[in-house]
Amino acid sequence: MIVLGLGKAGCNIAKVFSKFPQYETYGIDTNKAADITIKEKTSHEEYDASFPNLKRKLKFKDQEIMLVVAGAGKISGGCLALLEQIQNNDITVLYIEGDLSIMSEVQKKQEKIVSSVLQEYARSGLLKQIIMVNNAYIERSIGDMSIIGYYDTLNQAIVNIIHMTNVFKHSEPVIGNFITPSELSRICTIGAVTIEGDDYTQYKEKWFYPLTHTKDVVYYYGIGEDDLKNDGTLFRKINNFVKSRLDTGANVSYGVFRTSYEQKYCYCIRYSSVVQYIDKLLGDQDIS
Repeated sequence: MIVLGLGKAGCNIAKVFSKFPQYETYGIDTNKAADITIKEKTSHEEYDASFPNLKRKLKFKDQEIMLVVAGAGKISGGCLALLEQIQNNDITVLYIEGDLSIMSEVQKKQEKIVSSVLQEYARSGLLKQIIMVNNAYIERSIGDMSIIGYYDTLNQAIVNIIHMTNVFKHSEPVIGNFITPSELSRICTIGAVTIEGDDYTQYKEKWFYPLTHTKDVVYYYGIGEDDLKNDGTLFRKINNFVKSRLDTGANVSYGVFRTSYEQKYCYCIRYSSVVQYIDKLLGDQDIS
């Protein structure tokens, strides 16, 4: 997969993906340290109106591409022009939403415009899908973090889940009942489930975005060889937890995968066909 990071946040996340051999990464920013440096503009609207032609540098065709962009930055105004330049590819957008409660009105407006348009692109099939994450919800999922390395921790959490679910999607599960999400469900988010302890009713889902109108949920369990061979209660706990999620009204499926790690973990993806509006999210942003 090719990962294109647009702007500072996008470039930083692309850099985390570059640590894995499965990804070819490029950062596009006004910073000279970026792989592709473009001229700085004064506004979101100016990036939209005069984003540079990068086709000579982005000679991709029939490739799987992930575009990473944060909507609050001015440079996100160029994302539609960039998408047009790489349109002959299979494109997923990883959309990073900042903490809306501390944004300026201008940033909120930019966020609303970019988020809504990209989601409509996904719904129409112009994008393979859009993965929505919100920094405030990621922070709540992780817990306390130091100021130094704050965004590094957020970015690592995002990349870890996307990378491992990508690996699992291309692997054979030990056991599972995967249901292919609806073709219409192209708006999604990611998360993790705490699965320590014997009481599955205490397992907690920690989502990176408060996605509404969920149609499909998929759980990916990573289990070490020793637990797969010797934990006689594990399948029952997994099965009971998955069954407990059926009352949400969504299609629920799962897979259990063999890993080389001692610690058990579960990552998850939630899908919707409905555009998520930040007006509602602003009302939910006090999540302490």
